[in-house]
Amino acid sequence: MAAAAAAVSGRVAPLPPGLSVTLREALLKVLENRPADPVSFLGEYFQNLAAAASSEAAAEKPGPRQQQEQVEGALKQLLLCHYSRPAFSRNMASAFHILSCPTGKRKKPGLKGRAYTELLRRICGAADPSTCSLIHKLQCWDHEAVPFSVFRHGVLTCFVYLEFVRVSGRLFEAVADSGEADRTLCQALLDALKDAVNRSSCGASGYLDAGSKLGPDQLARAMKQSVRLRKNQSTASLTQEEFVLLTAPLFIQRVKPIC
Repeated sequence: MAAAAAAVSGRVAPLPPGLSVTLREALLKVLENRPADPVSFLGEYFQNLAAAASSEAAAEKPGPRQQQEQVEGALKQLLLCHYSRPAFSRNMASAFHILSCPTGKRKKPGLKGRAYTELLRRICGAADPSTCSLIHKLQCWDHEAVPFSVFRHGVLTCFVYLEFVRVSGRLFEAVADSGEADRTLCQALLDALKDAVNRSSCGASGYLDAGSKLGPDQLARAMKQSVRLRKNQSTASLTQEEFVLLTAPLFIQRVKPIC
């Protein structure tokens, strides 16, 4: 009634306590992440807020169920923007805070290895042998305390790994025909990827050199050489899935284990 009376008299009704802060934070999220669809982004943002509020209010919920909701909330924060964007650092801090909240009255705050490892599994998705090998290197013991530095390293490694797999898939598609590619051509791509990954640990100049190794000129030379070799011998074909399974270990072997 007070709001209606204020509208009739031409005065603007005051916002409920705390709402202006919530709206300001939501708009800051939009400005930081620059989503393609801001309206949908805001809708999902407020849904996540409501879910977090209900989770905090339900103190009697079973621990595993509440932990699963925390992992979901943390994952949504990490997927708000690409990991190369400046806003990703803030989103990662928010994800760490969500997972660090205690799941019961008797629990102490802090991120444990079980929730951290589950989040890494959710980021990577498919449970293929390569993904399992990466998680094994990055995981912590279930009840081990996970500091933010370890959390940051594990999360970023998983996102970079997924990017590496996508790049490998695009390289395969460039030489594939009807979903398959000649094994000799694939071996040329594997050699180029291996050389690039090995050079990427040499600092800024190494990263530039690694990028040049995957440039069109270098790949064209490698494939030309493979075509000459193919004329002298018949070789089998590879599918994209088989090719990615061969490329993934090139990245994983460079990852240092947490424990």
